[in-house]
Amino acid sequence: MEQIKKMKRALLIGLFIIQTLFVFGQAKVLTDDDYNKSGAIKLTFVTTKTEAIELAKNDIEKGTPFILLQSGIAPVVYATDSIFESKFKVYYYEQGCVGPNNELMKEYNYVIFNYLSETYGKKWRREIRKDAIGLRQWK
Repeated sequence: MEQIKKMKRALLIGLFIIQTLFVFGQAKVLTDDDYNKSGAIKLTFVTTKTEAIELAKNDIEKGTPFILLQSGIAPVVYATDSIFESKFKVYYYEQGCVGPNNELMKEYNYVIFNYLSETYGKKWRREIRKDAIGLRQWK
């Protein structure tokens, strides 16, 4: 009888350990420094598409690529945003109602979209927010 209890206990411990393999880890939390040094912030100060492309490439190299969004006065956040960010290691950045030149934001996002395609194939396309700047034109 004692041996059965030990086996049940060992089985439960084994199940708990296996379960932890399937639980999502905590996503990286960006700091103010990450935002302030990002290309998404610096995009306001560039004037050419080449500069916008370089900013996106630099963000990818630093491990903090952003997908630029633009809504209105109040930012829109969906419950699935953090899941997408965690799964694809990219972060949404809301520009608000006033942002950089729209063409420059598209160029920045095109680089990020290409990166996502190269890294994750097509599966990211089903989960990305459909209001990402330039997504429709990129396809």
